Amino acid sequence: MKRFWFFDLDGTLADTDGDIRLAWKAAMKDLGLSCSDFDARFVAGPPIEDMARTLFPDIYTDALGLSIRERFGSHYDTDGFPTTREYPGVLDRVRELKASGAKAYIVTNKRHVGAKAIAAKFGWMDVFDGLYAGDMYKDDPAVGKLRKGALLKRIIREIGARLEECAIVGDTLSDFEAAKENGIESVGVTWGYGTPAELAKADRTINQAKEI
Repeated sequence: MKRFWFFDLDGTLADTDGDIRLAWKAAMKDLGLSCSDFDARFVAGPPIEDMARTLFPDIYTDALGLSIRERFGSHYDTDGFPTTREYPGVLDRVRELKASGAKAYIVTNKRHVGAKAIAAKFGWMDVFDGLYAGDMYKDDPAVGKLRKGALLKRIIREIGARLEECAIVGDTLSDFEAAKENGIESVGVTWGYGTPAELAKADRTINQAKEI
């Protein structure tokens, strides 16, 4: 069994889609942005800047990405996450992994403030050994703008783990690419937001938390 487990948040630990969409729509309204097919094209999980490039390819700039991030945060971090729900069984499986001697960490593209608030609401930090978000290291050029691969590399180095001891559990392409970039195993969960094409990039896929 792997000794170090890294868990994505959005679409892996919890269904956060509803609250994220509401905050995005509020941010777009604040900035006078319109996207007629937003609900069809939007996906929770990727970095805000990547999603903004997808939704607004003709007008995207780094400044716009930053503005959306700031306005999104002002809404998301204060709404109390009324529609966010934990996926059943995942935390129980994390507890089992921990009981066997493993370490478990949350690694997310989410803003650190929002991730901490969700973790506090659901009591996750009583179970996990740490929570990491890319904007914790925004001044580190090796991590950059919320790149999960670079973030994962830094965490592995910080905790002193060997690559063969590590696995990441996630639902979208960024999780599986981060695993490949770092030479560790990836587990794709089918209950999240990833498409079949994205999940095909995982080393293995699972349908139930008990399979982790």
